[in-house]
Amino acid sequence: MVIGLVCTAPVQAQSLGISTQGGTGGLVIPYAEVLSSGTLAWTYGNYHEPQLGRHATEQNMSFGVGLLPHLELFGRFANYVNPTASVITANGPRDISANIKVQLPVPWSDGPRLALGVNDVGGGAVFFKSGYLVASDQYGPMGFALGYAQGRAGATRTPTFDGGFGGVSWRFGDTGLSALAEYDGQQKHAGLRWHSEPIAALGNAQIVGSVQHSLGTLASDKLAANTSNFALTLLLPLGDLSAREARFRPKASQELPAIEEPATGGAKLHADSEDRQAALLKALKALGLERLRVGLHGDQLIVEYENHRYGQNEVDALGLIFGLGAELAPKGVERVQAVTFKDGLRLYATSVGVAAYRTFLRDAVAAPVEGSLLWQRLPADQAAQTRWIDSEPTPASRVRVEIRPDLNYTLGTEVGAFDYSLAANLQLIAPLWAGARIYSSYLLPVSHSSNMDVGAVFDLSRQRRGLKTLALEQSLWFGPQILTNVAAGRFNYDTLGLQAQAAVFVPGTDDLLRLRAAAYNQAPGGLVGQDHALAASYRRLLTSNMWLEAGLQRYSDGSHGPSVEWVRWFGDVGVQIFYRKGGQAQFAGMQLNFPLTPRQGMATGPVIFTGASQYAQSIRTRITDSNQSANLVQPGAVLDLRLESNLDVERLNSGRLSQAYLMEQVSRMREAFFVYARNFL
Repeated sequence: MVIGLVCTAPVQAQSLGISTQGGTGGLVIPYAEVLSSGTLAWTYGNYHEPQLGRHATEQNMSFGVGLLPHLELFGRFANYVNPTASVITANGPRDISANIKVQLPVPWSDGPRLALGVNDVGGGAVFFKSGYLVASDQYGPMGFALGYAQGRAGATRTPTFDGGFGGVSWRFGDTGLSALAEYDGQQKHAGLRWHSEPIAALGNAQIVGSVQHSLGTLASDKLAANTSNFALTLLLPLGDLSAREARFRPKASQELPAIEEPATGGAKLHADSEDRQAALLKALKALGLERLRVGLHGDQLIVEYENHRYGQNEVDALGLIFGLGAELAPKGVERVQAVTFKDGLRLYATSVGVAAYRTFLRDAVAAPVEGSLLWQRLPADQAAQTRWIDSEPTPASRVRVEIRPDLNYTLGTEVGAFDYSLAANLQLIAPLWAGARIYSSYLLPVSHSSNMDVGAVFDLSRQRRGLKTLALEQSLWFGPQILTNVAAGRFNYDTLGLQAQAAVFVPGTDDLLRLRAAAYNQAPGGLVGQDHALAASYRRLLTSNMWLEAGLQRYSDGSHGPSVEWVRWFGDVGVQIFYRKGGQAQFAGMQLNFPLTPRQGMATGPVIFTGASQYAQSIRTRITDSNQSANLVQPGAVLDLRLESNLDVERLNSGRLSQAYLMEQVSRMREAFFVYARNFL
């Protein structure tokens, strides 16, 4: 199975891939390389371990992510079964496993790399458990790997990966094609691998394919079991988004005139101050920003705005304001300040120096702008002291309609490889006064698997048609350190209650304390123990785009216990690794957060339609121990407290909000200006 480019060097790019075990490597064996930070890898193939016997259905899938430099995590789903019409349970192995690999530091800069890895970490039924040490390197077109694995038999009679292993590969010039030969400790393998060039339209993703044939293979019954297999991989390098933004160059027709020349085509350098402000207001309104006011406060150009069109990241809207504001700023203005509102509630202010930003637009040197950028939570209201060109803000949309998928599913159970119930969630939001809005959610079922039919094994997870939520929400500040949101109304179709949450910002840091609570007149959705739910956690910001959050909560099944989450953002995609314990039950898993809306959405109007700025989908598995050795399927057990509104997503740019973060995003702001706003000058 296979493959892909995970390093930037051309030689490495044509010698690395995703192995059948789930991890960077060759056809079957692992290499010492790891996915680069922020790279995602999806693989589908039909390889099967001969120790598990032959089966009518043989599917082998994996998903991996480069979490940090020198560290990768893979989840693998192996579905080896013999379906029988009269039997609902699986007849054969159906297993979810997790693999971790760490690249070790070495004292040399040019030579073999070393890595330690563990396959099938934890879990109940163990089919692929092994630990290994591997060294690999590339010499011109030839690569090699050599290592040793210590396997565990588990549910099989013999380990699936055990003993000394090694392999060689040969790259055929710049064709993207390589030949590989390997020995995995028990069987021999030979095959071909091909990887595409980066596809710009897919964010420089690469498609990789492989074919292989096993030699000298013996099945569990000691009979020959040589097979041919295939695999396809998609590699998506999210980790280099910032580098691409920094390398962005405008088209020749978009280049700005030298600073000593007129800033706008045909405009006079000393045009009237109000004319320039009016031009800025007109351009920003045409770009789709709402509740706009433009004015002067001392030597600052003030822009109040609300953004719902650029839904993936608030820095895009800031890029439009700073780019146009710096170019159209009246003579004597030193700074441009953008004041961000959401549903009429003042949230934060960001400002940059005009001279530094105008130079940055032309030379792309970020350091001076980073040094001039200032960010402040809940800035003082200076409206009365600001000379607005129009005292009334421009209109805002009356209704926002967000359409997102709502998916309930189980993966790798004894009764189904993948069971699901999919619905379209139509969310209608109508802003009222400052910080207040009416929120409603209506579900339209789309499709579901047979195991989620009424009366079937997973019928409790089947989506229902109807009005799921209708609530009045209010967001409020209690000083500059506490932002709250309270919602009252109808939840989960037929439950009345309250939901509340607060973000308490820790003075002197970018950390915050998160508090969440819900109280209902009955157990919502039949989840016993959730009629009164509480959660408290502390978020420690490790870097501008990575944090660790730990806390305590009462879970969906009424159990109590700790939770730990590690979150890393790669552009607008977030990866979360979590652990939760409720009573004696322990669960661990991974969640992806990604936008389901264009970077520039629908133009402003009384009613606007959009997708989800952040959509979360997770997969988890039960951690077994001596008290519970079976990985029981409990879809409603030990679930994180979920509220209809999320302060992080809807008010705080999905948690990516600090001066350090905004400083790192100035190249994206510049790119957004040239992509969307340059033609409005």
